[in-house]
Formats: sequence, structure tokens, C-alpha cells
Amino acid sequence: MRSLIEMPRGRKGRDLQSASEPPPELPLLDADERAALLRWARGEAATRSREVLLKEAASAGLSIEKAERLCQRLLNEGWISQREELSGGNWLWKSITWRDLRQLQSLLGIAHAGQRQEEREALLAHSRRWLQARTEVEAVVALDPDLLDELSTALAALEAEKTLRRDLLAERLGLLEAIASWHDSGQQGLRRNFALHARDLTKALSASEWRWLESMFDLERLGIANFAQVGWLAGDLLLSWQAHRVELAPLHCLGLPLEDLRRCERITSPQRWWLIENRASFEHQARQRPAGVALLWMPGRPSLGWLDMVSHLLRLAPAPAWISADADPAGVDIACTAGGRWERAGLRWEPYQMGLVQWENTTQRWPLNAHDERLLAALLARQSLPDSLRCLCEAMQAEGRKAEQEAWL
Repeated sequence: MRSLIEMPRGRKGRDLQSASEPPPELPLLDADERAALLRWARGEAATRSREVLLKEAASAGLSIEKAERLCQRLLNEGWISQREELSGGNWLWKSITWRDLRQLQSLLGIAHAGQRQEEREALLAHSRRWLQARTEVEAVVALDPDLLDELSTALAALEAEKTLRRDLLAERLGLLEAIASWHDSGQQGLRRNFALHARDLTKALSASEWRWLESMFDLERLGIANFAQVGWLAGDLLLSWQAHRVELAPLHCLGLPLEDLRRCERITSPQRWWLIENRASFEHQARQRPAGVALLWMPGRPSLGWLDMVSHLLRLAPAPAWISADADPAGVDIACTAGGRWERAGLRWEPYQMGLVQWENTTQRWPLNAHDERLLAALLARQSLPDSLRCLCEAMQAEGRKAEQEAWL
């Protein structure tokens, strides 16, 4: 045993430490001892109490006796100093102080605070470069302008969360790239499908990770559904699947799974389709729908699955369309996206109840944000933008405000 130096601390206290400096290597440890030492040496605390050390040792599967022996070995080897108090004629140790915590952490493979900060910044810098590169690829971003804002917001939130462990930060940054690649490849499905895409296992994402994703992204819009996605319809429609039929006329409105709607074989042709973005407005108009008009609820920025369902219905029941969305940049873009399915089918569509008149007459005065302004510039650059929507966009840009269709529809 190496000699120990005793340093008195009053009449009933003393510190003990080895006369030798900490060695360049660790003593031989079994699995339980190493697990306990890993717990003890984490963090930046220079001093650890006996009570806490023994509790952490028990969590690592180490008995009190083995934990005591391990502390004695660390003392003899020069890794710690030990504070003792005299009680009942016996010296009892109360705490330890690391003599070279940085070296110990290095030998155990534990990153210290400075290293963790460097690693954290390296992860964030990589994600910033990735997001900047994505921003510069207009063709990708244009598929869903809202996604770029969501990615930027999520990255900013992770940067602000200073206490998030490095491994959790890396996992969440990886989810940002997984969301983007899922979107870019046009995928859609249930959450287990996204988990398989992100991490090769259908149950790889924890409940807390799903809660975080829900707080940052509109998962349904991105084609990541918790349950089967549903399309809502109203009107004098009769849908057929071989010998089976669903009649909508006596109903206020009806939601059917998109997958079932894409399998529909026949549908009575309305004189016009009417797509409405706001759910309250859709339900209100469904109660007083004009004859010959079939209504579809357009769920915000529609998913690819919803758009494919619309294309299928148009093949079965071709008719022109009214499209009603919010009088804001996103609403204009959504209307154009949905209208593109009518253009593909060689059919007419027109904006309805979302023009300059509604925007001018509403009492709403919602200011444009940075995303709105970027999207307005992109919309006005489109040669195919309908004249009525171009006038609306120019007015929004000039006055810096937008409105929601629920105020008038």
C-alpha cells in the first residue's frame, strides 16, 4: 500500500491522500466497479459525498462493501483525497475529492464540459450547414415552403436547449434530416413507417421524441399519420365499390379513409367541386351547399396522399372547381397546389371567396411574418399565378397584412 498523507481539519476532522500523484492508468476493475466509477466521475463536481457515492454504486449493481473497497483503492492509487470525521473513537470517511478529474474522465472515456460543448457546437454547425444548403436548393424547398420554416424553428429550439445531453441532441438533429428526406422522397404512411425510415426499426422513436416532433412539425401534412388519413366530403354524391355504395346526400358530411377513396370505382359526377381550407367554413357551407356542388375539406397544406385521392376522384367525376383558402400567402400557395390537380386533368379551377374583395372588407389585420414575405416573393415570380391571386398578393405585399377565410366564409 502506498503511504498516505494526513492533513488535520480541526480536532475531529482530517483529509487523507496518497503521497503519489494520480497514475497514468486506471487500476484493474471488474464490470461492476467500472460501472460505478463511470457514475461517480460524470459531471463537473470536484467533491462527492459518501451517501451519494454509495447510492450510485448500488444503482450500478455494486455492493456497499465493494464500493468501500473501490474507494480505498482509488485513495491508495492517488485518484482521490478522502475527508474523514472522528465519531465514537473511529474515523469515518464522509466525502471524496477528485485529484485529477479531467485525466480520470479521459481514461474512462467521459467527455468533460469543455469537450461536450465542443462536440455540441460541432453537431449544431453541421446541421446549420445542412439547412443552409437546403435553403439554397429552391426546387426542393418549393415542394413545401412551410417545411423550411419548421426545420429552422426546430434547429433554433435545439440550439437554445443548452442542457440537452449530447446523445439526445444528435438523435434529434438526425430526426430533422429524416423528416426532410421523407418529404423530399414523397413518402407517406403511418408513424411506424417513418420510424423505419429514420432508424430502421418501426418502434425506434420514444414517446418523448414523438411529442417533440409533434411540437415542431405538422406531421399529418408531411404524410406521417398517427392513424389512417381521412378525406371529408359533402354533397349529392354516390360512391361505389363493386356492389357496395355510400350515399352522402342525407348526411351533413362524411369522413372516409384516403386509401378507401383511392379504391373507389364509380362516383356520380357533380357539376362542380368546391374545396374549402378552413374546417369550420367547410362544415358551415356543407349545411347549405348549392345543388350540384360537391364539397371537399382541404386540410391545410394537403399531403401527397390527399392530392392523389383528389386526382382519383377527378378521373371518376371530372368537373371544374372552386378553391377557397385563407387570404394569406400560404393560402394562395395551397390553392395553386390543389388547383394543379385540375390542370393535370385538363379541367378549369378558379379561386373563390379568397380574393381582393374579401381581403379588403375583412376587419382582420394579421401582419405578415418573414416566411410570408419570402413566399409572397416566390408566388409573384410565378408566371402561372392566376390574375385574381396576383392582385391579392400584390395588395398583401403593399400593406403587409393577411386574413383568414373563417371571417367571411
